[in-house]
Amino acid sequence: MEGRLTCLQTLAVGECPRLTSLSLSIKHLTALETLTIIDCEELSLMEMEGEDNQDLQLSLQNLIIEGLPKLEVLPQWLQGSTNTLQRLYIEDCCNFTALPEWLPHLKSLQTLKIINCPGFSSLPEGMQDLIALRVFQIEDCPKLSRKCREEVRHKIAHVPNIDFDNNFDEDSGSSSERDDDISVYLPGEDDEKLNTSHNQ
Repeated sequence: MEGRLTCLQTLAVGECPRLTSLSLSIKHLTALETLTIIDCEELSLMEMEGEDNQDLQLSLQNLIIEGLPKLEVLPQWLQGSTNTLQRLYIEDCCNFTALPEWLPHLKSLQTLKIINCPGFSSLPEGMQDLIALRVFQIEDCPKLSRKCREEVRHKIAHVPNIDFDNNFDEDSGSSSERDDDISVYLPGEDDEKLNTSHNQ
């Protein structure tokens, strides 16, 4: 794919049970803004041995990952979107364990949601450095301890909407505002390529 599709802005990958790797392709999609990956049972997003992800310059703004049972950590190539990534949504990834230590480097991140990831158990240091963060939600992640939740809640007190299992802070926005936020980065009904999600 190198040298091709360099103007592609939106990519949806869904229900590909034999797909095992994307990393070699994604790094050449320098104009890509929205990436949706849904129900790919064999896809882990891990880099292949010997891959060089230094000095990657990507334009990714929205990353939606849902139904990847082999996903354990976020891929290193995502650091190529340090200055552009605004929304990160991870759902139904049973072996996803932790956010990377470099997450606070995503200075443009506005929305972070992790839902129904039973193996998720830790948050990185430096969460207070996510100064653009407006929505933070952790839901149905039972391994994340109460102590960890309280510590991170204190660190990101500047975030208007903080939600742990539908327990919103008092100064969070109205429920309608929170629901509208989800529609901003989830696949839209008017896009056939993105309709593979949330039809269950």
